[in-house]
Amino acid sequence: MLRALVVALLLGAPAVLPSSPDIDGYLREQRAELRIPGLAYAVVDRDRVVRQGAWGVDARTPFLIGSVSKPVTATAVMRLVDAGRVGLDDPVRQHVPWFRLADERAAARITVRQLLTHTSGLQQWASRTDRFDNSPDGLARSVRDLASVEPAGQPGRAHVYSDANYMVLGALVETVSGQSFAEFLRREVFLPLGMNTATASSPVGLPAGHRYWFGQPRRFDPGYDTSGAPYGYIAAGLGDMARFAQAHLDDRYAPMHTGQADGGRYGLGWRVTELDGHRIVWHAGATPGYFAHVVLVPGADRAVVVLADSYSLARDGALAALGFDIARMTLGGTPQPAGSDPVFGIALLVLSVAAVLLVAGLIRPARRRRWQITTALATLLVAAFAVLGLPALLGGDIRQAMLWTPDLAWTALVVAALAVAVAARNVSQMRAATGP
Repeated sequence: MLRALVVALLLGAPAVLPSSPDIDGYLREQRAELRIPGLAYAVVDRDRVVRQGAWGVDARTPFLIGSVSKPVTATAVMRLVDAGRVGLDDPVRQHVPWFRLADERAAARITVRQLLTHTSGLQQWASRTDRFDNSPDGLARSVRDLASVEPAGQPGRAHVYSDANYMVLGALVETVSGQSFAEFLRREVFLPLGMNTATASSPVGLPAGHRYWFGQPRRFDPGYDTSGAPYGYIAAGLGDMARFAQAHLDDRYAPMHTGQADGGRYGLGWRVTELDGHRIVWHAGATPGYFAHVVLVPGADRAVVVLADSYSLARDGALAALGFDIARMTLGGTPQPAGSDPVFGIALLVLSVAAVLLVAGLIRPARRRRWQITTALATLLVAAFAVLGLPALLGGDIRQAMLWTPDLAWTALVVAALAVAVAARNVSQMRAATGP
C-alpha cells in the first residue's frame, strides 16, 4: 500500500486503490513466475491515475519502450499533419526527396499513410536495426541504407510489419521540421503531454535491462540507439507513459485508432482488436532487455501501461498477457495468463542433444569410408542449420539471435563449431586412409 501511494505521488496524480480486483497480487505472482527484476504498471482514465504499482523500480525509472515508440512517432507525424506541413497521402519523396529503394518506381509511390500503417511494401527485415548508432546523422544514414533494398511488394497492397517504415518516418520528421527527431519529440510531443523525462536521445540514468540465459535473467546494457528511436528506442518512465496513455483517450486522437490496414487491425501506429467483447487499441514492444505495453479501452475511458526491465522472445506472449489481463480485470473479467513459448525450450533441448552427439562423434569417429563421407556431409548440414537455418526459422539471423536470444545463439554456435570439427575429423581420416 505504501509503495503504491509513493508511486502515485511520483506520478503527480491521486490514486484510487480499490480492494478488488487484486491487480497487485496478480502481478506479483506473474513477476515471480516470469522472473522479472523490475516491473511497473498504471491504470488511468482521462483525468487521473486510477491505480499503479512498481516492484524493483519506481515511476521515474526510465525504460526503453520498444515498438511502443511507433505510436509515439505516429503522434509526432500527426503533429505535422495537423499543422498542414504534411499530408497523410503525400508521397514520402515530397518531403524526403533523397529517399531511395532498389525499386525506384515503388519508392516514388510510397505515401506517409502507408508508412504509418505498414503497407509501404517494405519487407519485415528491410534494413539492419539495433545499430546502436548515436551519431547526429545516424537516423538519416539508416534510411539511406535502404537504397539497395528490394520491396517485398507494391505499395498499398499488403500489411507487412516493418521497423523500416518508422525509420523513414523519423527521417521525415527531421527533414520537415529542420530539427533532430529527439528535439522535435521533446518540443511537440513530450513537453505538451507532460512527459517530462521521456527522451529520444541518450537517456540519463537508464539502468541495464535483462536478457534471459536458460530461463534466468542476466543484466544487459548494450548502450542506447538514437538511430532506432522512431521504431523502438524511445526511453520513458511509468509516469511519462501514463500521461501518454491518458492523452490518447482523448477523442482528438480517435482517427489514429481507426483500423486502416491488416483487415482493420492496424491504424496509424496502433493495433486495433477486441478483448472480451471490448474494442481495444494497443501496442506492445521490446528491445533486448526491456518490454512495454500500452492498452487503451476507449469505450470504458480506461488505459493500461505495463513496463518491464527484462525480455525474452520465449516470454513475449506471457509479457503481453500482463497488459491484456490488467485491462480484463478493470473491466470485471478474469485474467488469462500465458506461459512461455515452448518452441525456444525445444530448440535449446535439440541443440543440447546435438552437442552431446557431436562430442561423441569426436571421441569415437566413424571408421568406414562410407560412414565418414556421410558423417562429414551430415555434420556440415547441421552446422549450416545451426548458424543460418534456425535463426531464420525464428525470424532473423545469427546477429539478431545473439542480441535477442543469446543462450540459443551461443548454443547454436557451439553446435556449429562441434559439427565442423567432426566433419574435419572425418575428412582427415579419409585422407589418411587413401595416403599421399
